[in-house]
Amino acid sequence: MSRRCTIKDVAARAGVSTTTVSHAISGRRPVSAATLATVQRAIAETGFRPAAIARSLRTRRTETVALIVPDIANPFYPAVARGLHDAISDHGYRTLIGSTDGERQAELGFLEDVVSRSVDGIVLFSFALDGRDLTRVVGDRTPVVAAADIAGTGCDRVLVDDADGAAAATRHLLDRGVTEIGFVSGPKGHGPGDHRLAGYLGALAAAGVVPAESNIVRADYTVDGGRSVVGELLARRSHPRALICANDLIAIGALQAARAAGVAVPDALSVVGFDNIDAAALVQPALTTVVIPAYEMGQQCGQMLLARMTSEADGPARQTVVPTRLIVRAST
Repeated sequence: MSRRCTIKDVAARAGVSTTTVSHAISGRRPVSAATLATVQRAIAETGFRPAAIARSLRTRRTETVALIVPDIANPFYPAVARGLHDAISDHGYRTLIGSTDGERQAELGFLEDVVSRSVDGIVLFSFALDGRDLTRVVGDRTPVVAAADIAGTGCDRVLVDDADGAAAATRHLLDRGVTEIGFVSGPKGHGPGDHRLAGYLGALAAAGVVPAESNIVRADYTVDGGRSVVGELLARRSHPRALICANDLIAIGALQAARAAGVAVPDALSVVGFDNIDAAALVQPALTTVVIPAYEMGQQCGQMLLARMTSEADGPARQTVVPTRLIVRAST
């Protein structure tokens, strides 16, 4: 047969129902020796490959895990995916990846889809959903590890101390005598930018520094977003002496905007990023950034999910917080 054979083809060739074929394949219900032989012969004749289906029926596991992220083009998330893969692959699990652009409806759509595909577990980076959404779409059928602070959820969580990282970056600049520090956050309500903004404001307040509201701006979490917004900021008659950016892509865009405006980094403008993607060390000048260990975060998510999928962990939701650290490079 030129097309891929289905269980219906096997049933038609054997002259039995698809339910009988399923029982013969899975062994979960008894069938007669004669019927079993007929089904096996039909499988051989049609070229049907039942191994994965049989295993799924028998174990009630698909050996797949879904990873849902806002933007797979952001280098942070492939590193997370690699960490997750390395944590679960030796246990026979494969990873399905969905990229949602951080849009609520896309996140809900991916969740509904992977639940309908009976994935064994979900790692979710969402900044638009809440616990009610997870309860409605996923319920308690599938273990979920939320790699974000999703309100009202009872699932396991792997979080990043975003506020502490931003505070450390702010203190680093203050220690260098810089007080005119701006902040480029992400779109409101999307991503960790608001937590990082809170850390920056807290550190300034502790130092008795009041930031100019006009120096706190928002951009998409992209190089283009950073370049556009920081370009406008630098075009003003006066601009901040330093910028903390909510991720490295925004910060790389800020470096490009500074170069285009003839503003020397770090002499006239210091720039700090967040995440420590590989490109942060490669741009000129090399970017000072707050390290979010993406690979280790993916591993933590995988290990936490494995414990739920194998019933090693039972009971109340667990939470782990991934620490951050500042790497100082030439941009400050």
